[in-house]
Amino acid sequence: MSVPEDFFDAIDTARVQRAKELSEVKRTFLSIASADPLAIGSKSVVVLSYAAWEGFYNDCVRIYLDFLEHRGVKVADASWLLLAGAMSADFKSLRDRHHSDVAKREFLEQLKDRLICDFVGFDRSVVMARSNLNFAKLSSNFALLALEVTPFQELRLRIDKELVGWRHAVAHGDPPDLTAVDVTSHTKFVSELLLTVAGSFQHAILRHV
Repeated sequence: MSVPEDFFDAIDTARVQRAKELSEVKRTFLSIASADPLAIGSKSVVVLSYAAWEGFYNDCVRIYLDFLEHRGVKVADASWLLLAGAMSADFKSLRDRHHSDVAKREFLEQLKDRLICDFVGFDRSVVMARSNLNFAKLSSNFALLALEVTPFQELRLRIDKELVGWRHAVAHGDPPDLTAVDVTSHTKFVSELLLTVAGSFQHAILRHV
């Protein structure tokens, strides 16, 4: 990828692929729903739907940070709070050395370089999903990325209860009652979330064009 449009399109391509996967998940579930007394199908829908949500979010993060690195954007110019990723190793060193006077001095000596650094070597883990992309985590990461979380506000309860909560319950052996799950509604909800996430990151790309 070499031009902003390529990164923009890469987000669309990743979203379409995830949407196709969700559609196939729905189709497969509906074909076995009448013969699924242990609710294996609905549990699978819950887990795979969450995987699409988290996976696509991480896709967008990677593409967006690749774009910023390609453009040579300074971390502090993209978002002041993203310095958390630029200084990740410095924070760890300071902590590991028990905040000694020497460690503090060296931390400050490094600081002026970090303020003008780009995204080469940036610690991307600070804005990745980390297997728990609930509304609080999304809000925290969006704050670091300087993205607007408002479009997700009215969806926060469904994100936390249905998308994340159900998945965690299934994954940890305490599945909720999924007998009344509307698979068509659930997968449609996730597909619409992916579209909103895509728009958030694509808008961010356009800010730097």
